[in-house]
Amino acid sequence: MEQHTYRSPNEEEQRGAFLLAAVEKRNIPTNEHVRTVLEALAQWGNLEQDSATIQLDIPRKLWMEKLANAGQNPEIATNDHFTVGHVHIPRSADAGPIRTHLRQLCKQFGFVLLFESIRPSADENTLFWQIAMLPSDVFSLPDRLFRLMTTMERDSNVRVASLSHIHAVYKADTLAHLLREPDVSHPFLASAAAFAYVGQAGAPLCYKRLGSAGMLVHRAETSVSGIETLIYTYSYSLLEAAGLAFMPDAAKQNGLPPLKQTHALFAAGSEQEAIWIAGTAETLWKTDASSRVFIASKPYGDTAEPLAPGQPLALIRSVAGQIQWLDGTRFRQEVNARLSNRRIADIPIAF
Repeated sequence: MEQHTYRSPNEEEQRGAFLLAAVEKRNIPTNEHVRTVLEALAQWGNLEQDSATIQLDIPRKLWMEKLANAGQNPEIATNDHFTVGHVHIPRSADAGPIRTHLRQLCKQFGFVLLFESIRPSADENTLFWQIAMLPSDVFSLPDRLFRLMTTMERDSNVRVASLSHIHAVYKADTLAHLLREPDVSHPFLASAAAFAYVGQAGAPLCYKRLGSAGMLVHRAETSVSGIETLIYTYSYSLLEAAGLAFMPDAAKQNGLPPLKQTHALFAAGSEQEAIWIAGTAETLWKTDASSRVFIASKPYGDTAEPLAPGQPLALIRSVAGQIQWLDGTRFRQEVNARLSNRRIADIPIAF
């Protein structure tokens, strides 16, 4: 495991928010990778005050065990369309009818429920309903999951942490509660990438769920409401949506105004793509370690280097397991190439 020296936080970091992304270079999911990220969260964050959210690849080995214990074929967890949902319901609510309604919605949207469990979350305030299912067909799967999630949340008692065939998101009111979640401490919890946010209310960095299982972290003054609309209403990829938001030329060519903020910190992970944009010097740091790459809002280790302000750094992970990093120039070339193949113009989005 890499050895790192943690630097003292500056005044802004002490206000209680940071993000940390870690990508295993070989794209091989391991529990050791997850443990490294969790140890950094525990050392940087306030265990009793900071809320915590972590996005991981669906832990296939852990789900093989869950399915086997439930009498299901464990190999189902290796299916590329195997879908996992994490839903939170207040303990004060009548969970029985709510779950019945949610099961009906899953069936209505074309999913076959294979597994479900419900237990108190570590904070004891909510019930954690965990489900696994397969789609009856794979047509427009990300869009269907997004629409299913938004329909679920029409019930004010339902909050979906994630609903995805790629990622699983764990959320908790405090970092201590997150670390006590049974799945999070399970030795089979493995991932090749992790995207985590820890913060307090009113902190300069804000967290927003992106779609049904994505994560978006940004400065409080940054408007990012159009990103999700571009992805889920107009079927743009994360990189395309971010390119339109932050690249004035690309936005102008597609009839959109770019983001007005000039000091925006922006980081997002959705599906198999991620992007980081530093608003000013030393707002995002990259550490290229021996087996993984870290990108964080504070220096991770002695070799951390700040990302150039305004220059996007993006990641694409292929289904075959290949990792492609795109710096500012290559990112712009990729976004322009994708946008040139589109015929949609004059999209009514105002960032």
